[in-house]
Amino acid sequence: MAKQERTVRDHLDWLGYVQPTGLVVSASALTKAGVILNPNDPGPQRRLQDVVIERPDPTRDDEPTPILSDFGSFANSVLGWNWSPRGFAGTPELAVPSDLILHLADHDATITPSYGVRTGRGADTWQLLVHVVEDDQDLDGAVRNGHLEASPHGQLERLLRHTGVPAGLLSNGRTLRLLSAPKGESSGWIDFHVPDMLQTAGRPIINALTLLLHQRRLLQGPESERLASLLTESRKYQNDVSERLADAVDVEGASAHAPVGLRDEQQLNAQPPA
Repeated sequence: MAKQERTVRDHLDWLGYVQPTGLVVSASALTKAGVILNPNDPGPQRRLQDVVIERPDPTRDDEPTPILSDFGSFANSVLGWNWSPRGFAGTPELAVPSDLILHLADHDATITPSYGVRTGRGADTWQLLVHVVEDDQDLDGAVRNGHLEASPHGQLERLLRHTGVPAGLLSNGRTLRLLSAPKGESSGWIDFHVPDMLQTAGRPIINALTLLLHQRRLLQGPESERLASLLTESRKYQNDVSERLADAVDVEGASAHAPVGLRDEQQLNAQPPA
């Protein structure tokens, strides 16, 4: 029990650092699936240092800050992606298939991901779409695509809902945004900022990103421990806990002043579902 509580706390710590918007992953769901974070492992941070360069940051008076040299090198070195067509599309060996592309005739626009990552279950099932935009492009700033003006985030979210792929990853070199947008549910996302992940205190953040998106997580091991399953189970946990907390409020007049995400995790750990 003590080890399980330590694992939950480790996940709550890095989630507290990055401050997710909405729900992406739950500390308790990760723990139940056996996803154990080593916050002190220096390996991922060292590999990240090898694939960054310094460039002026226009948002910080052109102060030099680290940026990914290119996404492909980052994915290969830090995330272990081998770019085999058995697992990935959008490479010279395998183009992005048409079922991952959204054509918007009314806007004369096409939304195409840079890469797709398979689920490992079959040739035409996908669990992650990656879209790499120009360096320093604001992920939330409107860009023109045909007659469509929408942010990179908005376009990827629209593509995820259209294709049913459970997760997306946006990159502008300085930030990696993991996005979950299930059909019929609110979206959620986590921003992993490259400069933060290179700081000593940011080691748990890069380790968590690697834990979620490493090729072993995406394409190997039990299906219940892969990214798509972790996202689904996290939402189930949140819904279950929210219902039990609502019952507690009705019956006991429980306080609603604590932050919902943290309170949910604490309540869930105290009374794990059967």
